[in-house]
Amino acid sequence: MDPVNPAPEESLKKKAAKGFLWGGLSNGVQQVIGLVFGLVLLRVLDPKDYGLVGILTIFSAIASALTESGFVSAISIKKDVSKADYNAVFWFCVLLGAGIYLVLYSVSPFIADFYELAQLEPLSKISFLNFLISSFGVAHSAYLTRNLMVKERSTALLFAVLISNVIGVIAALQGLKYWSLVIQNLTYCVISASLFWYYSHFRPLWRINLRPVKPLLSYSSKLIITNVFFHVNNNFLTAILGKYVPVAQVGQYTSGNKWNLMGQNLILSISNTIIQPLMTEVSHSEEERKIRVFRKLLSFISFITFPLMFGLALIAPDFLLLAGGAKWLESADYLRVLAFGGAFAVVSNAFSNYTLSKGRSTTYMWNMIVFGILQVGLFFALKHLGVLYIVLGYATMNLLWLNTWFFITRKSLQYSYRFMWRDVYAYALSAVVGFLATYFWIDILPHAALRLAVSVLSMGAVYLGICYLFSRETFQEIQNFFRNKL
Repeated sequence: MDPVNPAPEESLKKKAAKGFLWGGLSNGVQQVIGLVFGLVLLRVLDPKDYGLVGILTIFSAIASALTESGFVSAISIKKDVSKADYNAVFWFCVLLGAGIYLVLYSVSPFIADFYELAQLEPLSKISFLNFLISSFGVAHSAYLTRNLMVKERSTALLFAVLISNVIGVIAALQGLKYWSLVIQNLTYCVISASLFWYYSHFRPLWRINLRPVKPLLSYSSKLIITNVFFHVNNNFLTAILGKYVPVAQVGQYTSGNKWNLMGQNLILSISNTIIQPLMTEVSHSEEERKIRVFRKLLSFISFITFPLMFGLALIAPDFLLLAGGAKWLESADYLRVLAFGGAFAVVSNAFSNYTLSKGRSTTYMWNMIVFGILQVGLFFALKHLGVLYIVLGYATMNLLWLNTWFFITRKSLQYSYRFMWRDVYAYALSAVVGFLATYFWIDILPHAALRLAVSVLSMGAVYLGICYLFSRETFQEIQNFFRNKL
C-alpha cells in the first residue's frame, strides 16, 4: 500500500463530515484564543508597536502566497498523487521561499529608507523568516488536506495558535514591545509546520526533481494571482499609510482592522457550520431547489452577521477603552467604520463561494484584481481628507461590491434583487435600527462596562424584535435550526 495515499478506513462522506466538524470547531476556538490573548497584548503594547509590524505585513503575505503557489488546492484535486509530486512541491516551495527571503533581506534597508523608519531594517530581516519557515510545511499541509485529515490539520493549527499567543504575551510582558508580535508570528509558523510534518505520512527525499510541479502550476496559476491580490487588498492600506502618516496612527488603524477581521472570521467559523450541509444539498438539487437552499443559506448568514458586526461597531469605543485603555480610542473610530463594511464583506463571501463552486475561478480572479485596483485609486483620491475618510470609502466599497457579486451570480442562480432585499438588506436595516435605537442614548450611562453590556442587550432586543415581527417565518426557522443543533 502506498503510504502517501493511505486507503481510507471510513467512507469519504463520513470523513468529510467529521473533518467539517473538526474544522469548524477548531476555527471557532482559534478565534476565541486570539481574542483573549489579543486583549492582553492590547493592554501591554502601544499603537507604534502594531504600526511597525503592520507596515511589513503586506510583504510577508504576498511572499507566503507566492511560496504556497496554490499547491494545497492543486494537490487536492489531482486525480493521482505520488511521492514524487509531494517531493517536488516540497523542494519547489522551500527553494522559492529561500529565494524570495534573500531578495527581501537584501531590500530591507531600502524598505526602512522608504518609510524613514530605521527599526524596519532589523525587524523585516527577522519578520520575513515566517514565510520561509512556512514553506517547509506546504507539501505536508497539502498531504493532510488531500487525505481529508482535517482533524489532524485543525489540531496542529490550534496548538500553533495557542502556544504562539502564550509566547507572544510573555515576550510583551518582558518588555520586548513590537518584537513580541514578530516572535508570536514566527512561533506560529514553526509549530504549525512542525506539526504538519508530525501528522503527515510524507517525508521528503534529498533527490530534487521539479518536473511534477509543472502540471500543478498550470492549474494553480490563477490561484496564485488571486491569493496575491487577496493579500494586497487586505494589507495595502496599512502598508501605504506608513509612508504618509505617523507610525502610531498606522498602529491605530492596524488594531481596528485586526478586531474587524477577527469579528468576520468568528462569524465565518459559525456560519460555516450551516454552509456545509446546505451547499451539499444545493449540489444535488433542481434549479428551483438550489435557489431556495441558497436563499436559506444567505438568510442564515445575514441573520448572524449584521447584528454581530454592527454590534461590534456600537461597542467599539467602550470595548477598546476597557481592553486597552484610552490610548486606543482613536482605533475605535476606525473599527466602527470597518465593522460596518466588514458585515457586507462576510455576506459577499457566500456569493463568491457560489461563483467558485460553479468553476468560475477566472471571474473570481478578475473580481479580486478590479477590487484591488479600485482600492488603490480610492486611497489616492481620498488621502488628502485623512485616514478616517479613506476607511469610510473602503467600507462603502464593500457595500457596493456586494451588489457586484449579485450581478455576477444572478443569471446562473436565477436570483432576483427582490430576493436580495429580503435575504440581506432586510437584516441589515433591522440591525441599523437596533444600532441607532441604542446609539443616541447609551452615553448617558456613566461607566464603560455598563454601557457595553446594556448596548449589547438593547441592540439585540430591538434587532430580534424586528426580525420576529416582520420575518416571523424565517426567524422561527432559524430558531428551530439552532435549537436542533444545540
